[in-house]
Amino acid sequence: MIDTVLLDAGGVILDESEYERIRAEVAVETLSSIVSGYDLDSYWADVHYAVKCYVPRVYQYVLWQHCGESLETFERVRTEYDAAWKPREPALTLMAGIDRVLEDLAADFGVIIAGQYGSNLLNLLEEHDLLRFFLNALTQDDFGITKPDPQYYQQILARSGRSARRSVMIGDRIDKDVVPAKTIGMRTVRIRTGIHAEQRPRIPDEVPDVEIASVAEIPDAVRSLTPA
Repeated sequence: MIDTVLLDAGGVILDESEYERIRAEVAVETLSSIVSGYDLDSYWADVHYAVKCYVPRVYQYVLWQHCGESLETFERVRTEYDAAWKPREPALTLMAGIDRVLEDLAADFGVIIAGQYGSNLLNLLEEHDLLRFFLNALTQDDFGITKPDPQYYQQILARSGRSARRSVMIGDRIDKDVVPAKTIGMRTVRIRTGIHAEQRPRIPDEVPDVEIASVAEIPDAVRSLTPA
């Protein structure tokens, strides 16, 4: 039976909608100085195309597309973007209902964090008395590699005393969550949230075992799976 659940942070544990909204505003403000008429519709069209093309870093892609392939221009624009972003970066926010999901999962499974956030995520979970539902307090800060390298998952599982064959990865991205997890024999559940909600499998090997639309569906999705 499945005995371990790995949860991505962004889009699963954390609600990144406010984060994405402010990112969009900052990008438009930055790019409008070099692209006449650049607006939110332009930005979201760029993001949609980046997601469709499986771009690993969406924000870098959006900036780069309007820099005339000039590294000098890109570095200047990215510096302006970062300077505008930092004072407006919102506090981390938990996904609505994740407290009930964690309590449900922890009753039957070992639950592990497998996302690209560090101590700030642990602090938020502790603040809401949710860290107790996790098997350990390992985060991205504890590893020298990250997604989409499959070894990231292998190291998490090894440090947690769990096996890939009896584990399931819950994430919102096919490229960074589903594919590397499937590579090492894990089951996968893809939750369609955030800017990557419309990312689609390019080949059969990228199809997740289960797709869901909300975090509330996670426990039932996990219990529907058997080991690979």
